[in-house]
Amino acid sequence: MNREQFARAIRTACAYLEEPYVVVFGSQSILGSYDDSTLPAEASMSREVDISPGSAFTVGTDLDDKLSVLDVFVGEDSPFHDLHGVYVEGIHKDTVVLPNGWENRLVHFTADDGSGAEYGRTGLCLDPVDLCAAKTIAGRTKDHEFVSALIRDGIIHATDVLDRIASAGIQWPAVYTDDRELALIRATNWLESFLVSAEPAFGAGQSASESSTEDYSAVLDGLSATPTGDDHDVTGHELDRNHGPDLEH
Repeated sequence: MNREQFARAIRTACAYLEEPYVVVFGSQSILGSYDDSTLPAEASMSREVDISPGSAFTVGTDLDDKLSVLDVFVGEDSPFHDLHGVYVEGIHKDTVVLPNGWENRLVHFTADDGSGAEYGRTGLCLDPVDLCAAKTIAGRTKDHEFVSALIRDGIIHATDVLDRIASAGIQWPAVYTDDRELALIRATNWLESFLVSAEPAFGAGQSASESSTEDYSAVLDGLSATPTGDDHDVTGHELDRNHGPDLEH
C-alpha cells in the first residue's frame, strides 16, 4: 500500500461514516508517520487499513451499524476494493492490545479532500513504537516480519519497544483470553534477541522517538476546521499534530 491509497481509504471511510476523523490501527497506521518510500517493503505489504470510527471514542456510538457501513462500501471485495486495490476493515476499539496511554501518542494524518477544500479528512494513527509493541505481543509470523524489517532498517529501535512495554504496561481488553504473562515473556524475549548484536544505524526514516506526536487533551473539541500546521509530507498531505480529539474517555 502506498500513501496515496492510504489517504484515499481514510477519506472514503470518513465520507461514508459522515465523520471528520477515524482512528487507524494495524500495520498500515505506520503510513501516518512515514511515507512508503522510506519504509521497507515488509512494512507496506498489507492491502488492509484497520479503522474504527472516531465517534466511538467520544460519544460511545454503537459500532455495529458503523462497521457495517465500512464493510459494505469500503470493505474487502467491495467496489472500492476492486477499484483501488485496498480496503478497510472495521475494528472494535475494545479489542485492541496496546500500551497504556496510546491515545495520547496518536499521530494526526490529514488526507486532503483536494484543491479548494476547507479541510481534509483525518486519520489518527498509532505511534510507531506503540504499533510495534502491539505487533510483538501478537507474535504472529507476519507481525515479527513487520517489526523485524523496521528494526533492521533503523526506523525503530528494539530498546524503544522494550522500554514502552515496561514503562507503560499493556492495556488488555476483556476479550483477550490468552495467557497475558506468557505473551509478555515471549514478546520481551523476542525483542531482546535483537540486542545481542548492535542495532543498525538510522536510515532514511526518522526514529520513533523523533516522531512528533500530540497529547490530545480536550475530550470533545473535535478537529479544527482550518488546519494550522505548516508541515507537509513528501506526498503533499498535511501532517497536523497540533489539533485533535481526546480519546482517553
